[in-house]
Amino acid sequence: MCGITGLFRLNPASPLSTIIQKMNETLNHRGPDDNGVWEDGLGIALGHTRLAIQDLSQDGHQPMNSACGRYVMVFNGEVYNFAEISKSLSQRAFRGHSDSEIVLSAIAEFGLKEALCKFNGMYALAIWDKQHKTLSLARDRVGKKPLYFGRSKDSFCFSSELKALKAIPDFQPELDMQALGQYMRFNYIPAPYSIYKGIYKLEPGSFITLTVDELNSEFNVLGKCQKYWSALDIAAHQFTHQFEGSLEEAQSHLTHLLEDSTRLRMISDVPFGVLLSGGIDSSLVASMMQKQSSQPINSFSIGFTNSAKDEAHLAKDIARYLGTAHNELYVSGQNALDLVPDIAQHYDEPFADSSQIPTFIVSKLARSKVTVALSGDGGDELFYGYNRYFRNIKNWQTSQKIPSMLKSAVSGQLYRIGTKQKLGLTANKYANEIGAMNVLEMYMSRICKWVAPEGLMLNPDAPIQHKLLAVSELNLPHPEQYLMLYDYLTYLCDDILVKTDRASMANSLELRSPLLDHRITEFAWSLPMSMKYQRNKGKHILRQILDAHIPNTLTNNPKHGFGAPVQSWLNGPLNDWAEDLLNKNKLDQQGIFDSEKVLLLWNDFKNKKKKYHTQLWNMLMFQSWLQSQ
Repeated sequence: MCGITGLFRLNPASPLSTIIQKMNETLNHRGPDDNGVWEDGLGIALGHTRLAIQDLSQDGHQPMNSACGRYVMVFNGEVYNFAEISKSLSQRAFRGHSDSEIVLSAIAEFGLKEALCKFNGMYALAIWDKQHKTLSLARDRVGKKPLYFGRSKDSFCFSSELKALKAIPDFQPELDMQALGQYMRFNYIPAPYSIYKGIYKLEPGSFITLTVDELNSEFNVLGKCQKYWSALDIAAHQFTHQFEGSLEEAQSHLTHLLEDSTRLRMISDVPFGVLLSGGIDSSLVASMMQKQSSQPINSFSIGFTNSAKDEAHLAKDIARYLGTAHNELYVSGQNALDLVPDIAQHYDEPFADSSQIPTFIVSKLARSKVTVALSGDGGDELFYGYNRYFRNIKNWQTSQKIPSMLKSAVSGQLYRIGTKQKLGLTANKYANEIGAMNVLEMYMSRICKWVAPEGLMLNPDAPIQHKLLAVSELNLPHPEQYLMLYDYLTYLCDDILVKTDRASMANSLELRSPLLDHRITEFAWSLPMSMKYQRNKGKHILRQILDAHIPNTLTNNPKHGFGAPVQSWLNGPLNDWAEDLLNKNKLDQQGIFDSEKVLLLWNDFKNKKKKYHTQLWNMLMFQSWLQSQ
């Protein structure tokens, strides 16, 4: 895995390579094995830091020039089917055997869009066309690898992480209050926005090509983005054109896809292992890996001391049954105290999924033994795995039995109660749920940390709801499909994959996700809901497949998730840290939040009047991020 950087500045007063080198230095954790810079006299410069995985020689050095001399590319990620693609190329002789060289040759031969459609992998790339004087950026289908881009005064810039852009001397970012409002709602900032005005994330399955004139001017750059793979369109088609075979036939096909996806992600010139939580998804990946390996694979898990939700023993039992070389670590409140104050700097933007802590720690544990690890990410969004889905559908079905006039009256009364209260968190949430016009609106009310963060912010902007509208306007046969698709488009990409990318790359670990192979994604969307849940349990088909590898007595356990025990930590080892960040003078000086409301929240939590730990963690991670800037 790697880091990529780039800068365009027409007629620069001094070489851009110096700036690119400084940008690269901020991404050393993403690529500690090699570092490269390329500059053209026209005003374009590209940079790359490399974590060598495939072809450890200098033949994989980047920035990389195409054999024809027309293109220069920087590439972050892996294309797993590169060997298959190489057979379709007219070029037969290659410098080495890195997937990056095949990627560049495929783009040169087929064109960017057609080549992207052929790639099976996780990546972000930038390619300069010397002939047409254009810069193209692209990102993988699901958004495993990050890519930020935008303008800095008279420059166009891009990088794998925001911290690299801050190495540009005249980069003067301004907080985007709309993006901050989104963060307050969801714990993350949805693409294409970032915490800074004018700096964007390239959305998954997208590419953009810019001319010299466009690179050198202010315009609506988002309007130039194109989709080569649209999750929204493909899911809508698959949901309405369901698989018509039997459960056994579906199991057989899905098993084949899982085995092949896992096989591709085990291709590596460095040691690999698996992150094993003890849940269905990671256990399935671990079993597929061990089945295809002649040696015990390394498995890694962590647990929490003094936590009722600790699942490390489940992972240990499964590892013992599969015969993996298991590694585990137990995390205490003191470990959290050591890590939490600095973790915000790894995310570049405010980010408040508390499972960022165990993910960081298990990544560090894995990196002590391997360079590549596989994970079970994606199973919940594709196979109806979250408990919240069941609760939301049940509430929606109940609400449908209530007359509209009564729902409107109750919702309005709850809003009035919430308005009279200083915070009104619970009342506003219930008001939104009861007054929801569709199942997705109700779901949004349930998953939002702050239903109306504008009431807490001193200078809020209007909320952004484009993805909510796009999904809710579809005509899908089952209400459950709206929830899964919305999570796939937002929560998976902008929370789960951001968390795993930053946590793993901060430890120079490459993390691969077999369940997010686009072939599995598309097939999962075609499966009837009856194959995804039965008897109030999700992931039915995955459970059936897993039963062939591991006894269900080891895997048939309640789902707890991978979150950290934030409530007990804030009442204990992290209390002083929180007190410092929520200092009234600091809040007033920043001028972003109403300090009285924030402190009311904190004091109610400390006095055990309310369980506000979720909202407080959201606020604390923003404050920690802001303090690190």
